[in-house]
Amino acid sequence: MPETSRRTQRFLGRLPALAMASIVASVAAYLALALTRPATMWWLGDLRVYQAGGRAILDGRGRLYTMSVGMAHLPFTYTPCAALLFTPLAWLPWGVLRWVSVGGNLALLTLGAYLAWGMVGLRGAGRRAAAAGSAAVLLWTEPVQETLRFGQINLFLLTLILADLSRPPGARLRGCGVGLAAGLKLTPAILIPYLFLTGRVREGRNAVLALAGGLFVAFAVLPRESVRYWGGLFYDDTRVGPVQVPGNQSLRGILIRLTHQMPPSNAVWLLCAGAVGVGGLALAAVIGRGRSGDSRRELAGLCVTGLTGLLVSPISWTHHWVWIVPGSVLLVDAARRRTGPIRVPAALAAFALVALTAAVPGRRVELPVPVPTGLIWQVPYREGRELRLAGWDLVVADAYTLAGLAALITIAVGLAATRRKWASRPPEAVTLDPPEPVGRRAPGSSTPTPARV
Repeated sequence: MPETSRRTQRFLGRLPALAMASIVASVAAYLALALTRPATMWWLGDLRVYQAGGRAILDGRGRLYTMSVGMAHLPFTYTPCAALLFTPLAWLPWGVLRWVSVGGNLALLTLGAYLAWGMVGLRGAGRRAAAAGSAAVLLWTEPVQETLRFGQINLFLLTLILADLSRPPGARLRGCGVGLAAGLKLTPAILIPYLFLTGRVREGRNAVLALAGGLFVAFAVLPRESVRYWGGLFYDDTRVGPVQVPGNQSLRGILIRLTHQMPPSNAVWLLCAGAVGVGGLALAAVIGRGRSGDSRRELAGLCVTGLTGLLVSPISWTHHWVWIVPGSVLLVDAARRRTGPIRVPAALAAFALVALTAAVPGRRVELPVPVPTGLIWQVPYREGRELRLAGWDLVVADAYTLAGLAALITIAVGLAATRRKWASRPPEAVTLDPPEPVGRRAPGSSTPTPARV
């Protein structure tokens, strides 16, 4: 074996150990930073709301949607199903619950990457190494940092969906995880039409039944809260915070900052959201309608659907954008597998995705000390300044949304170009079987068989 090949083999053999060392170093650096400023890095305001919601259910006085939590007076904005899930949190001491949230989200980040790498075909030690390396890098992106800072459940929902749909087609109860996720938070509900559009009728039905079952239980246990929430409270965006700030990376958010109008025209927003929603779901359906068992296409379709949901949702805080975990895995896998012209663009796209969402040390207006913060917060905001942005500041403030739209357009153009390429090929050049070498002899014959085209 040539010396170069031996060196390559030795390097590849060290990769699992290097990946494990990277995740240990990354988590250690994160904890060291967080423990020097826990009040900011682990503000955990949303986790406090979850615990208060569980307590409101247990006290039985119907205060779930009238209470407010902490100095910020945060209301409970989740579904009654989520409130039932949060009930056990009421019994945990805060000191324990805080570490459960931080440790759980770090574990879920690694598990989400592990599931995504499995869906693109990686197995064994290579899969574990890739998951560890991905988590080490993605820990320092803003969606993950914000999830940790707020004590959010986005990584839990993402992992629930990936664990559900990474199972083989036809697996029992496949699709129920999607329905449960939609019952806890509304944004994953866009995956239900995706399942039907891609011909996964059984999974779509399971998702609908799981969602309906969750709603039934919530109405039975919490009838007043359920009627109030589904009677219109779920659409009240005045309860979720200042939707005009850069943290809201959705089409509605960009319209607010672009038109300097709060709220924006509902007609314009509905037109834009409808067009992007229909186009994004159609694109996801084309991608996801692969042969049965092609989990790579499944993951690609899920990521396009998740991105579409982020764009069309009235509010998509940056911590909702944890879809960058499977998205980055897809791009790195494309760069790893492909040859030719697609390899370099895929690698550059993966780098750009991580760079765009990277959280670097900086000072945000509302935080007392510098913490890892993202690109979008480097513009003037608060006290109405986000409604007066122009030029480059406007581009920076809407970076996630603009990048998401550009990604959908690029994927659509790429698919159209591929289809035209195949349509232009002569019929005799298209075959389902690989060509046999010219002159290959048939078994038991001394005459070479003609090559198939």
